[in-house]
Amino acid sequence: MLQLIVRCAVLIFFIPALLGQTIAVTDCTLIDTRYGMATAHSSIVITGDRITARGPAASTPIPTGGRIVRGSGKFVIPGLWDMHVHVGEIEEDWFPLYLVNGLTGLREMAASEKNAPRQRQYQQDVARERRLGPELFWTLFPMDAPAINDERQARAEVARRAAMGLSYIKIYNGLSRESYFAIADECRTRGLQMVGHIPDQVSAREVARAGQASVEHLDGVLLACSRKEAEARWMVQHNQNAWKMLLDTFDSAKADALIETFRAGGVWQTPTLVMYRIASLAEDHRLPGDAPIQYARRDYLKGWPREALGGPFGGLDAGSARRLFALYQDLLRRMERRGVRILAGTDTPYPYCVPGFALHEELALLVEAGLSPAAALRTATWNPAEFLHVSQDYGSLEPSKVADLVVLDANPLIAIANTRRIHAVVRRGHLIEAAELHAMLEGVRTEVGKNGTTGR
Repeated sequence: MLQLIVRCAVLIFFIPALLGQTIAVTDCTLIDTRYGMATAHSSIVITGDRITARGPAASTPIPTGGRIVRGSGKFVIPGLWDMHVHVGEIEEDWFPLYLVNGLTGLREMAASEKNAPRQRQYQQDVARERRLGPELFWTLFPMDAPAINDERQARAEVARRAAMGLSYIKIYNGLSRESYFAIADECRTRGLQMVGHIPDQVSAREVARAGQASVEHLDGVLLACSRKEAEARWMVQHNQNAWKMLLDTFDSAKADALIETFRAGGVWQTPTLVMYRIASLAEDHRLPGDAPIQYARRDYLKGWPREALGGPFGGLDAGSARRLFALYQDLLRRMERRGVRILAGTDTPYPYCVPGFALHEELALLVEAGLSPAAALRTATWNPAEFLHVSQDYGSLEPSKVADLVVLDANPLIAIANTRRIHAVVRRGHLIEAAELHAMLEGVRTEVGKNGTTGR
């Protein structure tokens, strides 16, 4: 029965008649995550898949015959986004976990050619209101050596991907300087975003000047903050462990100068702190005891302990790993305070990053690093919409925007952990209330416990 609820409520085609319904959340507190403002005693009205009205509860008309969510004591935020995921392997199997956790948007960072048609079909089904799931923006696997070795190959591959309709191109560590700058030029010419890692042969400062739209993770950033950057870069290029050198030669002034270059160049940062926390725990021979592994597919869970040890801090002693994680948090705090724009991302399904749940952990780590709860919320709501150039439809609770919102039982501006206290989720005007959310979770847990996967 639970499996049927999951399939009917989330993954399989839903009834078009739902599109004309009216929903009203009455007498709630609306959270403007763009400015960190809370407006109490408000009501918000949804018709079909759009927000159609919002205002004071005492004067906002509520259409007759609609579904009412009584919002007294509730707090409403825009739907959350995870801006660094890999759904190519898990596909729709874990999408209920995203919705249950209030995630209504995802940025896929490395789809395979094999999965591209399926992801495109999923996008079309969601856009046509035939399927209920998070909004999905996606790109192909990263451009990297040895597949891309020179300028000609680089430009040809960008052109091929542009012809597929992709709006952003991911780059990776092994690219040569010639290939990287050719990709950057081609992306500028075609109006595409270049996103991804900082290649080993290119400095973080050059990345900012080349127009890279977002930097994923913080490894290349730390490299550019070393007093012995050239020596450390040589070690990285020759597959030698440079972590301790980078810790010992960290230069605060270089870090601040680099951060200013990022700010001036409009580079967005996706720190994926949750990944680094797990890597730090692994080097201390610990695993995250708070990870909701009861919802994790067994074929993933089986390999996670080994994969976590081979993560970004592989080979470090536990003390150095803790120092490195603290330094990454400090870098992130400096970036945010100096005006570098931040995107919340988790690298799901990195070991112990369970879809949906990991985003709440990332928000908590952002606050631990020094961001306010309001600033952390912005990284998963307004900032993704602005970065993806879709703020006309997403990112805030305004009339005419897509009706993606989360109803919370407590104020997230007071404590970021309150984003986990979800009372209801609305996705494109489809209301998923507490009982259905619970049934969806139980359905996933039952399936992974019975079959080892969520029904593939």
